[in-house]
Amino acid sequence: MNDRSMKNLLPCSFLASSLLLAACRDCPNISHERLENSLYAIADSVPGMVGIAFVSDLDTVTVNNGVAYPMMSVFKLHQALAAGSAVERAGASLDSVLSVRADELDPHTWSPMLKVYGNGDFDVSVGELIRYAVTSSDNNASNLLFSHISSPADTYRFVKSVAADTSFQILYSEAEMKREHSLSYLNYTSPLSAALLIRQVFTSDIIGSATQDSIRSALLTVTTGHDRLGAAVADAQGVLFGHKTGSGYRNDAGELVAHNDVGYFRLPDGRDYALAVFIRDFRGTEDEASAVIADISKLVYGRFLSEDSRY
Repeated sequence: MNDRSMKNLLPCSFLASSLLLAACRDCPNISHERLENSLYAIADSVPGMVGIAFVSDLDTVTVNNGVAYPMMSVFKLHQALAAGSAVERAGASLDSVLSVRADELDPHTWSPMLKVYGNGDFDVSVGELIRYAVTSSDNNASNLLFSHISSPADTYRFVKSVAADTSFQILYSEAEMKREHSLSYLNYTSPLSAALLIRQVFTSDIIGSATQDSIRSALLTVTTGHDRLGAAVADAQGVLFGHKTGSGYRNDAGELVAHNDVGYFRLPDGRDYALAVFIRDFRGTEDEASAVIADISKLVYGRFLSEDSRY
């Protein structure tokens, strides 16, 4: 099932994203249809729903964009922007320090920061929490940012106010999704919305420059999911690559709820693009899902590198 054969599964507001596609359909020197068909060929072979969005100055291509894809930790990109903005509005900086109580921490969730700070009370800067949430997808850091700085609802409102495409929703924290896995489906996005947002982070001014530079730096040093989008540029020289991954639980049918990556690529010659790949309800292993994302990224990167800039 894909965009060519199904009804739009998202709220009506998602229809607006299709308007963003029309302007670039007939751009010169770009074979939109060829890239689209190649991406559909991969997506249609996968035991799950695959959504893809490719965005460059010359073209925008989407595959299965009209589906609500659970973001999982991809929402930590949105969260970082909202938390940074909240700190700025309060007249503070990312150096501001929070006092964290031991009872605020979950020792049984993914949390590399606990190897540094332990399970007791400690002080930590807001900037460090953002770095942990983005770079290592730390769930305790994310939960603390939601409880102390910007709630899920406030995060949703802020990013919706600045995003180029508002086809997303954030309602729940990592702690809430851990307690009830089905809530993961309610923190969703379209691939196009995610691709446009990460491109905004690297090419536009959204919040204060120092704060946004810190978020960019975190995205460039993400430690998770190197076998996903980054596989395309693992051996490339001079390519700037920033990304945010998201990985989900298994649902009652035994399927992976989500396996995602959204990234920004800038080549040495200055050309750039964003690519988002979201996989929903996947009947396979995480390694197999990562391989799908890597294959898509390699295809797009190879076409983008082509000598005549045609796909």
